[in-house]
Amino acid sequence: MAIAALVVAAVSGCSDDPSEGSAATSTTVGAASSAPATTAGARDDEAADGGLRILLGEVKKVPVPADAVLDIRAPAAWGQAVGGIRCTVTDSSGRNEDLRSSDAKKTETFGGTEWVTVWTFSSAPNSDVTVGCRDAESKIAAAHRDPYLRVVPREIVPIAPPQR
Repeated sequence: MAIAALVVAAVSGCSDDPSEGSAATSTTVGAASSAPATTAGARDDEAADGGLRILLGEVKKVPVPADAVLDIRAPAAWGQAVGGIRCTVTDSSGRNEDLRSSDAKKTETFGGTEWVTVWTFSSAPNSDVTVGCRDAESKIAAAHRDPYLRVVPREIVPIAPPQR
């Protein structure tokens, strides 16, 4: 019960800034959930694209691979309610990572579901960050059972210098 209270307190510090196009950071998230995925299907999904499932309101440690940025993705079926999602990403020293968003939301199909990238962030490679997201207006939780996001690594392709 105490852990649940810590998670709620930690996630409640998320930004309530309603602007979708600007970066969002917020207070430090202080607790991490160690709960494993509950179904074999969820674990298979996580292995297939290197991503992790995070329920809205949950806080979880996420590994940061080398040469990658991380995307926080939501089901496209959530529609405009995605704009109400607030996330906090904190590195191991407690520093908040900058979250970036764009007006043109990238969509991708995975596991038969279309996903939209809500936030993108980068952190020190080969480290862990703590990610927590919440539904600021409780629109998603009311309409969807078991609402979860995916945190998925996306490889960074180095830009080659111009040839002479």
